Amino acid sequence: MAEAGAEEFAEFGAAAMDSFQALFEETEHLDHRINDVHARELLGDLLIDLMHYAQHRGLEFNDILAQANGHYLSERNSSDVYAIGSAVQLKGPAADEAALLGRPTRGGVTGIYVPHDGPTEYYVRFLGEPSSRSIRATELQEASAFPATSTTRGVISDPFLAERDLVEVMTQIGRADLNGVPPNQDDLNDRHVLLEALVAWNGMDTRDVTDLLLAQVEQRLTTPQAETSVPGAALSPGRLAAQDFPIPLEQGLTEHRPSTRTTPHPAASATRRTDRHR
Repeated sequence: MAEAGAEEFAEFGAAAMDSFQALFEETEHLDHRINDVHARELLGDLLIDLMHYAQHRGLEFNDILAQANGHYLSERNSSDVYAIGSAVQLKGPAADEAALLGRPTRGGVTGIYVPHDGPTEYYVRFLGEPSSRSIRATELQEASAFPATSTTRGVISDPFLAERDLVEVMTQIGRADLNGVPPNQDDLNDRHVLLEALVAWNGMDTRDVTDLLLAQVEQRLTTPQAETSVPGAALSPGRLAAQDFPIPLEQGLTEHRPSTRTTPHPAASATRRTDRHR
């Protein structure tokens, strides 16, 4: 799979369409490989059934579709296409302005918006910001990955997780100070290595990084400890990104359901549709 290109991936899709078409009655005359009308309607039917499958399984189809769209764009081998989870950085005037204000210029892609007209936009989450920002592809470039950082909680290779854990240990240290007790040494060690990693990766001053996180720490310190559990603490980086995942398609594929679609023959799953494209 990793060595396959766009043509091979397209053939995988065609093979899936062949198998789907074979489920229904009297569709031998359909040729989705050369007939655009047949291809559009058969693909639409397949998507509808996949929506039903997702609903039956309790899955969010639009989120899955958005993530798939991001992977599709990344497989087009374009220099300005980034998959969800990619590390990116601002460039041009946007980068200059952020640097002047002491704001981060690097972040992670959490979503993609592909309009019918106009440039692709990416939802990018930056250090210290609770939600992602929409940024045009022309204002972004690829950034180096966040360095694997060893902490007492394990190895962290994602900036979102590093930020989460740094805020947590800073909160624990602050709470110890308020209670007049020495902070836990593991918390002190983790604060040092996480802060160092985030400072280096973002190319920012230590004071600027801590200032960005202080609001989160202060909020936790003024909240009863039982309520300060970190949302998504057990989630993977991809799931963390999905917590503020946008609906990235301008028009959902659920809006145009063909009125002529029929249900499969009840006798067996191997039967075919009978009233399409005669």
